[in-house]
Amino acid sequence: MKRLLTLLTLLGACLYAGAQKKAVAVIEAYDAAFTLQSAVTGTLHVRYTVTVQDKAGLREAAVYIYTDTFASLGSFSGEIVSATGEKTKLSRKDLTSVAYSSGLVDDGFLHAYAPSQATRLPLTVTYDYTLQYKKGVISFPAFAPLDGAGVQLKRASCSIEVPEGTQIIQYAAHVKAHDPVTEKKRTVYRWEAGPVGPFADEEMAPPAFERIPLVLAAPVDFSYAGTKGTQSGWKEYGAWLYSLQEGADSLPDELTARLQEMTRDCKTPLEKLKVLYGFLREQTRYVSIQLGIGGLKPAPAEEVARTGYGDCKALSNYLKALLKAVGVPSEYYIIHTDRKDLLPGFTTVGQMNHAMLAVPLPEQQDTVFVECTNPLEPLGYRHRHAAGHEAVLIGPDGGKLFRIGSYPDSLRRRIQETEVSLSENGEASVQIRRHLYLDYIEPYLDFSTWKEEDRTRILTGGMKFQTERLRVESITDNFDTYAGQGTAFCPEMTFGYRFFTRSYATTGSGRIFVPVNPVSKGLSWQKAAREEAFVATKGYVTEDRILLRIPAGYTVESLPEPVVLDSEWGVFRSEAVAEGNAVRITQRYEAKPFQCENSRYEAYREFARKVGKQYDAQLILKRVTDVSAQ
Repeated sequence: MKRLLTLLTLLGACLYAGAQKKAVAVIEAYDAAFTLQSAVTGTLHVRYTVTVQDKAGLREAAVYIYTDTFASLGSFSGEIVSATGEKTKLSRKDLTSVAYSSGLVDDGFLHAYAPSQATRLPLTVTYDYTLQYKKGVISFPAFAPLDGAGVQLKRASCSIEVPEGTQIIQYAAHVKAHDPVTEKKRTVYRWEAGPVGPFADEEMAPPAFERIPLVLAAPVDFSYAGTKGTQSGWKEYGAWLYSLQEGADSLPDELTARLQEMTRDCKTPLEKLKVLYGFLREQTRYVSIQLGIGGLKPAPAEEVARTGYGDCKALSNYLKALLKAVGVPSEYYIIHTDRKDLLPGFTTVGQMNHAMLAVPLPEQQDTVFVECTNPLEPLGYRHRHAAGHEAVLIGPDGGKLFRIGSYPDSLRRRIQETEVSLSENGEASVQIRRHLYLDYIEPYLDFSTWKEEDRTRILTGGMKFQTERLRVESITDNFDTYAGQGTAFCPEMTFGYRFFTRSYATTGSGRIFVPVNPVSKGLSWQKAAREEAFVATKGYVTEDRILLRIPAGYTVESLPEPVVLDSEWGVFRSEAVAEGNAVRITQRYEAKPFQCENSRYEAYREFARKVGKQYDAQLILKRVTDVSAQ
C-alpha cells in the first residue's frame, strides 16, 4: 500500500480493482505527520492499520517506502494479526530493499513488505515508520490515505508542522480542514478524512484524483540541493527551474560540427528540426529518472551525447542543445500528461510529471511541441497527453503558463473499409483497409516491429468469428508530411490486410443469414447497477463501410431498415443498400463528450443496447433458381 505518494505520481493516480459493493479491505486508521525542522530538514511519521477481508484486498496489506539522497528511512515496525488471532511482529529486517533505477540515480531505493498470498483471511496489519528528510524540502509528502477501489477508509488524519512564519501553499479535497494553530513558534496545519468508500472501479468513471481524500502542500520558499527558490507563482518557480538548466546545453565540439554538417543544406528551421529529430530517434533511448534533484534537473547534454540515454528532462534539454548548435531557438516546458487543467494557485513542482520541448516556427506561424521520449511520434503532432493541456514554459524570464492547442473531436476517427467475398456455405474472404487518425494512431506507432500473433490479435479484435491466414499487405502513414500546419496537421495510418473465415454467415433452408457488421463491436456497458458517475472527455468518430459481394445464385430477401439514433452521448447511423450483386453497409457513430450522474446510466445503457442491436442485425440472402433473375 502506497499512501504517501509523491505529488508527481499522485496527480496521475487511478483507482484499480474490480467493482465492489463490499470492501475487500478496510483502512481502520491512518495518520501521517510531517514536521519541517528547518528549510532543509524534516521528519515524516506514518502509522496505519488495515484489515484485509478478501484476496483482492491483499495489495492493501503491502507497504512500499521510497528513499533517495533527500529522504532516508529512520525507523520501521509493524504487526500482523492473523485470522486466528496470532500476532507477528515486523521490524526493519523484514523489509526487502532494492535499488531504484540502479545506476541512473544516486541512492534510490524501494523498501517493501507484503504478506504471503497464501495468508488466511481476514488479517489485520499495522505499519509504523519514519522518514528523515535532508538536503532540502521542496514539497511536503502528498496525503492520499485511500488510493484503491473496493477499499473503505474509516478514519484518517494528516498534519504539517512548520516554523512560525513559514508560508505554505496547499490544495485539499474531500477532507475536513482545521484552523492552523501556532504555539511555541511552531504552526500546525491539520486535516481529517473519513469515513469514505469503497469506490467502484467502473469504465468511464471520473479520475480517482477527483474523488479521493487528498492534501497537497509545499513551502512557498525553499532550499533544495544547495539552491534556493520560491513557489509563489509560475514565474518565480520557473526562474528557479531555469537556473538548474544553466550550463546543461553544452555539446562536444565534434558533435556540434557534425550537426552543422548534417543541416548544411537545410533552408528553414523546420527542415533542421526534422533532421535533428531523426538524429534523436537514432541516437538516444528513454529511461525514467524521478528521484531527488534528478526529478527536476536535466542531465547535461554532453552526458546524454556520451551515454545515449536520458529521461524526459534530459532528452528535451538534449534536443534543445542540438537545435541551438544549428541556430534554431527552442523552449523547454513542463506539463502533466494526465490532467488537462492545473490546480489553480498551486504553483509547485508537484503539478507536473513530464517535460517536453516547444520549437517556435515564425515563418509558418506555428509552434511544434516535440515529444522527445518517443521520437516515433509524428513531428508536428500534439499527442493526446499534451493537446489541450495547460503547461508552463521555462525561460530566462521565469515560468509562463499557457495552453497547448487541441484538435476538434471530428478529427479523432477510425474508418474501416471492408470488402467481403461471401460463399454460399457462409465462408468468406475478407479484405480490410483500416484508416486511423489522431489519437487512434498512438498504439500503432511501432506496429511494423510487432510479432505476427500480436498483429493478428489486434487487427481481429472485436470480430465475431474466427479468422485464418491473416496477412498484412500494406502499412502507410503521412508522418513525414508536416509542413507547419499547427493543429491542421492530422497524422494518419492505414493498414491493408486480408484473411479467410469459415463462419462469416450461417445457412439454412436455401438462405444465408449474414450479420450486418461482424467486423466491429458496438458500445460496451456494464450489467450491474452503476455506482459512480460516468464521463467522456473527448468525442470521436468510428465508421464502417462494408461491401458484401453476394454469392452467385442468391439475391437479397431482406435488409434492415435505415436507423438514426440521436442522444446526449452520441449519434449513430446505420444503412444497408442493395447494389446489383452486392450490399453496401454504412454504420457511423459520432461520440460526444459528456459528464453524467450514475442515475443517467440506465438511459445510457438502453442507448448502447440499441446501438449494439444494429451492429448485430442481420440481412437475409435467398437462393434463386434462375441466376439471370439477379
